[in-house]
This record gives sequence, structure tokens and C-alpha cells, in this order.
Amino acid sequence: MGTAIVSDGGGEGSDGKSVDGWQAEKAVAGNRRALEALRELVAYPFLYARESRLLGLKWPRGLLLHGPPGTGKTSLVRAIVRECNAHLTTINPYSVHKAHVGEGEKFLREAFSEAYSQALRGKPAVIFIDELDAICPRRNSRRENESRIVGQLLTLMDGNKKASKMLPHIVVVASTNRIDAVDPALRRAGRFDSEVEVAVPTVEERLLILKLYTKNLHLDEKVDLQTVAAFCNGYVGADLEALCREAAKLAYHRMLNLCEGDKVLKLLMEDWECARSMVGPSITRGVTKEISIVSWDDIGGLKDLKKELQKVVEWPIKHAAAFSRLGIPPVRGVLLHGPPGCSKTTLAKAAAHAAQASFFSLSGADLYSKYVGEGEALLRRTFQKARLASPSIIFFDEADAIAPKRTGPGGNSSGNATVGERLLSTLLTEMDGLELATGIIVLGATNRPNAIDAALLRPGRFDKVLYVPPPDVEGRHEILRIHTRKMKLGEDVDLWKVAECTELFTGADLEGLCREAGMAALREDISASLIHDAHFQAARSSLSPSLTKAVVDEYSKVDINDPSSRKH
Repeated sequence: MGTAIVSDGGGEGSDGKSVDGWQAEKAVAGNRRALEALRELVAYPFLYARESRLLGLKWPRGLLLHGPPGTGKTSLVRAIVRECNAHLTTINPYSVHKAHVGEGEKFLREAFSEAYSQALRGKPAVIFIDELDAICPRRNSRRENESRIVGQLLTLMDGNKKASKMLPHIVVVASTNRIDAVDPALRRAGRFDSEVEVAVPTVEERLLILKLYTKNLHLDEKVDLQTVAAFCNGYVGADLEALCREAAKLAYHRMLNLCEGDKVLKLLMEDWECARSMVGPSITRGVTKEISIVSWDDIGGLKDLKKELQKVVEWPIKHAAAFSRLGIPPVRGVLLHGPPGCSKTTLAKAAAHAAQASFFSLSGADLYSKYVGEGEALLRRTFQKARLASPSIIFFDEADAIAPKRTGPGGNSSGNATVGERLLSTLLTEMDGLELATGIIVLGATNRPNAIDAALLRPGRFDKVLYVPPPDVEGRHEILRIHTRKMKLGEDVDLWKVAECTELFTGADLEGLCREAGMAALREDISASLIHDAHFQAARSSLSPSLTKAVVDEYSKVDINDPSSRKH
């Protein structure tokens, strides 16, 4: 058939005697629970054959491995096969889905027949079905060919169970990235007896994987793999392998540019940092957005607000063990509200960067689609990816568009839920589901706090509601220093005086002021090398603040937790 892979390796034979140490850990790192489940399936029936007969123990016959792509499901199976010196028969969608009727079913029968023939010779036999969801999808409204394939596999697995008294142990292992797409008839005891998730590796498991892939690489003594592992949040095993390969490639190209006597291939810490900018976590592709790196120092003013965000966003992620030790439940949601241009989005990005968390950003424009249900599907998919890539932050810009206030008990006049109502309902469900998740925080930002539905503003959803005010004079001074740190200013420029005469200017307004001052210098003299106070004065006279005193007063009076203050 061309699908059998016979692997001879160390470990247990078929005589049921003691093993000379487990070998699979040398080939794969992490995933201890999945390894133990596979050993229980393949190795233990031979190791403990006598004990199981005395106890009347019936070993399981099927195991379904599920998890994101690249987490090592196939590698785990191959490692156990080598460890147990078992015979492996592999079935994949390309070998089952044939052009002619009946060919797929025939292929399945031959695969099981081959496994039986190996088992009769006293050799452990493993039938591995890769991408089970593509071979046996749900039979609802599916093509007849796929239904026949599912039926044939059910018959063969039931036959394997009936033959268990006559033949040595034959097991069926399957893997899938989409467990909900698998036909439910396969997901019951007697067929796939147990299901084990092969999840995204933790930081400790990432370190083990990196050590495994770098054991033959020459690392500089300053390379700290623990630090590399900590910064690779959301990376699966395949991503880490690609990261090691990219770092080695960068080191090789650097070596080619060195003098003949210095040509020693050694991976430096900067190689890893550069490789990480090129190889990102595959699990977040198509969902996360590339964001510029923003630190707390890049945000002027708002000292108290930054400290509060550090406590509710950064601390639960970076010091999760301390929160767990004291039994402190972390905040699940934080809503930032205030006038436009006051750094709400920048604060969210800085919090994500400081917490070293995956950053998922969605706005109303991303979620509103002409296709019914597409926005809700994207919302659910984002939360699912955030759980897999945790610790992570989900940021909703323009939260009032995603979670608008509902029209009332009766809904709209047509009796059908609007897109906004459906999105709100999905968001409420997903945020309630975070009770069982760890390391996930939802941030929202809005310029219209009155338009947000009250259901989101209760404990357990947006636990913290923080007002982001326009910068005061000290804040404006800091913002001006931040935006002019790369500019060449004349000695006559006094940024404090500029800050004093820019009341009601937001952070965005001040950035525009600095840019306009630079343009004023160039308009005066295209060869100018300094920006003087006169240029700032000219820029100030040509620009007006985007806020008014009345608007600021209106925002500051709104108590988002008090419904009576939100009626207007």
C-alpha cells in the first residue's frame, strides 16, 4: 500500500518485560499527558499483560489527539512507535479520497488488514489516521462518498474491538485540528475511547523544545534560552523549530561577512531577537495585527492611570503565581473611556507590551460584514485563538460599535436582532466563558460611554472602568518632550511654556503641533537645522484644540457605573 512505516527503536518489545527507560522524551519535548496516554494505549498492554489478565482489565483501543496545527501530534505518535518498536500504518486524506467509487473504502480495509497481519506475528500495531476531520467529517448534508468512508471506518473499528480476544493489541490513533468537525459517531467509548488535547506549549515546555532543537547548535555563552522561551508566547513546536532554523541562518550569513580567522558559526542573542521578528506564532496569523512597540515611557502624563493599568493588566499576567497563591481572582475586563485623542489605544498597546502578552485587536469595521454571522464567527475565533496563545490581551477599539446599547425588551421593530445585538450577545457569552480561562484580559476603548450596553458594565465582564482625561500641563510637557526627542530644537525653545499655552490639546493635537513646528521651520528655510520658539508659536497660532471646555466637562461628569448619569 505504501503507507506502512516500520520503525525499530529502543524501548519495550512484545514480550511484556520491563523496558530499558522511555525513549520518546528524547525525540519530543513537553506534552507529557499525551505521551502517557499513548503509552497506555500502545506499550502498557504488552508491559502489563499478565497483570491485566489477572485483573480482567480491558485496555482502550482508540485515542483522538486534537489541538492547533504544529503542536506535535504526528511527532508524538511516531516517537511512541519508535519507543515500542511497533508497526505503524498511516492513513491520510490524500490516500482515502480517491476518484473512483469504493477505492477509499478498499484502502481503509487494506490498511486494517496490514495491521492485523503484523499483530498476528506478535508485533504491536498502530493505525494512525492523520487529519481525521477531513476523512470523516460530520455526515450532515455531506457527499455520499464521505458518508461511506465514515461508515467503513466505524465498521472496521468495531471489528477491531470484537477481535480483541483473539489478536494482540491493535490500536487506532487519530489527530485533528478541528475536533468539532469530526463525525460524532466516532467520538464515543469503544471507538475513540479517549480524547487528549495537545495544547500550545507553556514557557517551561518551550524551553525544553528549544533545548531539543539547539542541542547540535553552537550557542554563544550569553544566549539565554529561558529568555527566548519567555518571549515566544503562543509559539507551537513547529514555530520554535522554524525560529531555531532562522536564527542559525542569520548566524551563518553573519559568519560569511567575517574575516577568514573569525569564521566560527556561533549563534548570538541578537540572532534570536532578529529571528523572532521574522518568525511569529502561526496560531495568531490572520487574527492578530502587527502593532508598533509601545512602552509606558512613550505615553506622557497619566501617571495614576498607568499605575492602575499595570496593577489590573500587567500584574495578573506577569505574577500569576502570586495571584493564585493568595486566591485573588484577576480582573477579566477593563474599559477605557474619554475624549478622542487621549491615548486610550496607546495605553492598551503599552499594557500588552509590558505584560509580554499576545495582542488581538478588533474594531467595529472588522466585525461588521455584509454576510450574516461572519462578524460573530470572527469574534468567537478571536477568543479561541486568545485562549490558545495566552497570556493574551483582546482589545476592542470603538467598543460602543461592537457592544451598542440594545433598543429595549422588545428589540427592534422588525423583530429580528440587529448585527450590533448579535455581536453583543456573542461578546457577552465569550466574556462569561473566560471564568475557566487564565491569562486573558479584555480591554475596551470608547469615546461614547453612553452608547455601551449596561450588560457589559457589571462585575465579571468589564470589572474596571477607567476615565482617560485630556493631559494636564505636566502631561502636556511630557508629551511634547516625547514627540520632540528626535527633533533638533533651538536653545530658545521652552517646552514648559508651550505646554502652558496648549490647554485642551490632546496627545494627538500635541503630536500635530510638533510636526507643524517642524514644517514651519522648513517653510522658512529649507536648509534649516534647528526648530526655534518662533516656529512653535506659529504652529500654535495656526492650530486649535480638538476639545472644548464644555466637551471635557461633559465627559468628566459621566459616571459610567451610574445609569442615571448615562441617560443623556
